[in-house]
Parts: sequence; structure tokens; C-alpha cells
Amino acid sequence: MTMTNILNYPDYNVSQVHESEYDYQVYAELKYPPSFCIHCYTPDLVGFGKRTEILMDIPMHGKRVGIHLNRKRFKCQSCNKTFYELVSRKDKKRRMTKRLIEYIERESQKRTFLSIADDIGVDEKTIRNIFQDYCEREEEQLKLEMPKWLGIDEIHIIKKPRCVLTNIEHQTVIDMLDNRNKSTLLRYFTKREDRERIEFVAMDMWRPYKDTVETMIPNATIVIDKFHVVKMANESLDRARKAIRSQLTHNSAVDY
Repeated sequence: MTMTNILNYPDYNVSQVHESEYDYQVYAELKYPPSFCIHCYTPDLVGFGKRTEILMDIPMHGKRVGIHLNRKRFKCQSCNKTFYELVSRKDKKRRMTKRLIEYIERESQKRTFLSIADDIGVDEKTIRNIFQDYCEREEEQLKLEMPKWLGIDEIHIIKKPRCVLTNIEHQTVIDMLDNRNKSTLLRYFTKREDRERIEFVAMDMWRPYKDTVETMIPNATIVIDKFHVVKMANESLDRARKAIRSQLTHNSAVDY
């Protein structure tokens, strides 16, 4: 692999590549300087210094990659303002390439944050924050409307119950909340302006569910989940059977 294409960036000129046991240090600069001022858009530019900025990039051949980017500074002779040449491949929030951010987002869905951090050469917290940004962005783009038939149930994750909201008609999950507390439910439904679409709510007999529905969706009809009704009925029959059995004599208990 030659120095000119090691990054596979056609708009970068690579001058040096230093390889060690664990890293590639790539020294480069932008191939095409700006043709106009970013402030007043006139073409009267002169060089006004430079600085080196290190950008982390995707691993290569199992080694971490750091790009030492030589960014030129320019001064506009029309407005006298200065600026550094723009780096379109750099992430807006972090000193990383955009493709590295995308790599982290993909890998975080199947690997531990610690293993990714070790591969790239950054702190685990950085990986965690990037994945959190990704999740928030995906959540904003994902807009699932409240259905006509809403299901409210829970699932236990690490011994902690979490409320799960489902579209019963389409058999899809709408959302999963941090817990099943009444305050959490009220806060969630307060934000859902489309809750008026709900006509029926199927749920178990957990009181916070009932209270929330009656408060936030007063016109919806509550339907108790058959599974929970049968379960409670069986539990009541078992208790009654045990109570009756405990009062019987030995002979009558055998007949019973």
C-alpha cells in the first residue's frame, strides 16, 4: 500500500506514514485549498500560518490510526478575517473522522465498549457517549404513532421490571420505559400528544397502569388481560383449597 492511498481519501495528500507495533501515524494535508473566504465569499486569500491537528481514524490491519492533519490558516484581504481550511471528513463534536464515528456506532451494537476503545485508542467513556448520541438520534427519527389498541405490560431485565408498550393490532413494540412507576408513566404519556388515538388499553391489574390510563386517556376502554385474570383466579382457588384442607380431619382429608 502506497502512502498516497493508505487513507483512501482522494482529497488528502499523505506525506509520511510511521508504523509501530500497535499504531499507524499518518501525516497528511488537504489537497485542495479554499478558493474563497468563508466570511465574505471573496477570493482574495493569503496564507496565514498553519497548525497540526490529530484525528483518530478507523483501525487498519489491526492497528490504531492517527492522522496528523496539517491545517492551513488563511486571511482574507477584503474583510481581514482569518479562518482555517474546513475539514469535511472530521466529526463536528470530536477529533475523529466521520467514518470512525460510523464504525463505532456499528461495532457498539455487537461488541463491548471496552474492546472498541482498545482497538481505536480512546477512552471507554468516549465510545459510550458516541453510542448514546447514536441512540438518541435514532430515537428522534423513529416516530411510532399510538395505536387504537394499546397493550401495557412489563418485562424483567436484571430483576428490574420495565414497562413495555405495544401495538396489539400489529403486534409490534412501541416503547420500553425505565420502570413501571406511576410517575414514569404519567411523564411519558404527557409527552405523547397522539395518545387521543387510543381507544382500548389491554393491561394487567397493576394499579399504576389503571391510574395512568384513567388520568391521561380517560376516554379509552380498559380491558384486563385474560392471562392475569385466569392467573389470579387460579391463585385464589389454590388458597381456598389449602384453607379448606387445613380444616379437615385426617379421614375426611383422604376422602377429599
